[in-house]
Amino acid sequence: MNDTPPPQDPWVAFGRVAGGVIFYGGAGFLLDRWWDTSFMVAIGVVVGAALGIYTVFMAQRES
Repeated sequence: MNDTPPPQDPWVAFGRVAGGVIFYGGAGFLLDRWWDTSFMVAIGVVVGAALGIYTVFMAQRES
């Protein structure tokens, strides 16, 4: 029996990173509008990308 795991789909990794950027970037946009600032979108995009990359690495580690 073959014990090698199936290859991971790169679109799943892209979706996780893009989803993090969109979600946390959107949250940063809303905070910018609420607090009348101009830097929370950038922070949200960076945090979202970092968390998306983290979830990709954790999913690779588990498989």
